[in-house]
Amino acid sequence: MKKLTALLLVLSVSVMAVELGSAYNYQYNKKLELDKTTVEDALQQYGPPNERYNVKSQRYSYVFLRYYSTDLSLFSGRARMSYLEFRENLLYAYISVSSFDEDSTKFSYTKAKEVKVGDDIDEVIAKIGEPSGKGRCPMNTGKYSGFCKKGAYTWMWLYAKTNGMLNSDKLRAKAFLVGVDEGGKVIEIEREHITVLTKGR
Repeated sequence: MKKLTALLLVLSVSVMAVELGSAYNYQYNKKLELDKTTVEDALQQYGPPNERYNVKSQRYSYVFLRYYSTDLSLFSGRARMSYLEFRENLLYAYISVSSFDEDSTKFSYTKAKEVKVGDDIDEVIAKIGEPSGKGRCPMNTGKYSGFCKKGAYTWMWLYAKTNGMLNSDKLRAKAFLVGVDEGGKVIEIEREHITVLTKGR
């Protein structure tokens, strides 16, 4: 009887779904505008962030907001995250990633390999789909800090899957970034598999 009880306990843990983070108004991702959306706009629309960082450099003041929500079993699950960077209270960059069906950020990584310097950004979008993030150049976020130093904007595609509760703070992701000039021409490209942290910087 004890063995049966233990077995049932293991099975229940294996199939149980657990929510980490909190639900937020992720639909607002589509309404974000660089140089227009303010910190107050984001807080009003998304709600309280899971994490907030205030940073001052010699030239600018930055605010970083992170929202995330997950629905996890032990070894699998779905996750979404929205990360916003504000400079002097105006949106400087944002990136979203989701493996939920209703707002999946999945894109054709195979077709992304066909993109080359000199392509028009409209052609890139037509080929691989809408980006899940955009930012001013140069980038200041994470490992891509310094990307696109000579461009105007960075367009970002990011798709990730979670390994479940055993590794809920890390998402294995496919990332594709292009730096474009004021005319919308691709001048820099970054493609790679990365690990996205849902917590911490």
